[in-house]
Amino acid sequence: MLEVTDLAVSYGPIHAVKSISFTLGEGEIVSIIGANGAGKTSTLFGIMGIVRSRGSVRLRGEELRRKSSTEPTAKGMVLCPENRRIFPGLTVEENLRLGTFVRGNFSEMVKQVYSLFPILRERTRQLAGSLSGGEQQMLAVGRALVASPEVLLLDEPSLGLAPVLVDEMFRVLTNLRDRMSILLVEQNATKALTISDRAHVMQNGRIVHSGEAGAMLRDDKLRKAYLGM
Repeated sequence: MLEVTDLAVSYGPIHAVKSISFTLGEGEIVSIIGANGAGKTSTLFGIMGIVRSRGSVRLRGEELRRKSSTEPTAKGMVLCPENRRIFPGLTVEENLRLGTFVRGNFSEMVKQVYSLFPILRERTRQLAGSLSGGEQQMLAVGRALVASPEVLLLDEPSLGLAPVLVDEMFRVLTNLRDRMSILLVEQNATKALTISDRAHVMQNGRIVHSGEAGAMLRDDKLRKAYLGM
């Protein structure tokens, strides 16, 4: 579904991502894990064309030009960004409708979102800024899902959530794997590896280790060296 080759992202003299390569197969969940500043978010931004980048990004075998961040979205690759970035002065429904600005059928996809996050159905007319942190995170993911992604890029979906909500979010992500491929950026390495097929560890802008997620969870040396576990 997604093939990234020699992706590099720089901010002036700072090389945030240094020629990394990886793939994401159909129906897979692949995680990118690592500490703050490792280059994880910059990787997603480079893939989407939000920041200038070098290298090749191919979606279903088609090279993306990434001159505009709307092009990947229109072709089926959707980003759910870190820190939610919802519109607090708009209602839950209005935020969800904005998710279909480039792609997606609202009346069809919103039913799936409400089935995954029933609390959002109860908050349809409520201003997004008045939601709890967990509800705002559900709304952010829901807004990405109404665009009917074939590839979903998720940046720190568990950030700031209470443990019970973290469990619920990862349960939802597991249920999505039969509908789309997911590239997951996540600091909660244990949760990410538990639901992933494969994973890559980033450090200082490079991929320093890749492997099958279950094996990485069982590798004590790897966990201590890179994952703080």
